[in-house]
Amino acid sequence: MQKKEARVEVRMTDREKKTLKRKAAKYEMTVSEYARTLLIHSDDVTIKVIDTEPLKKAAHELAKQGTNLNQFMKFLNTYGVKVFDPDEAKRVLEKEVSTFSEIMEALAALRREADRNNVHLQIEDFNNLDNE
Repeated sequence: MQKKEARVEVRMTDREKKTLKRKAAKYEMTVSEYARTLLIHSDDVTIKVIDTEPLKKAAHELAKQGTNLNQFMKFLNTYGVKVFDPDEAKRVLEKEVSTFSEIMEALAALRREADRNNVHLQIEDFNNLDNE
């Protein structure tokens, strides 16, 4: 019985493309020439990749919380606020917003720190954290 290999497709982000084009232009090279030159002539290149599985799990949890909030809002819109304790609703929503904000701030800080230290974060949809 043969093992089936999992294939992971990693696409270059717009930010990475711009950086690569800028660096290649600095040496008046095409991106292909620049990449080929680096790969062929660099024996001491260190690529730092950190495990982002915990971040993926946090993103999954946030998505679940988003679903819960949507259900909560649908309930309020369907049955009205009077059937639900407004103080409890406010407390739940404030806690969700606070938690979401903390996670987004932590992810944006992680991205900035990774960029400062030349660490590649291999995670999807991680490009616009500073803008949100």
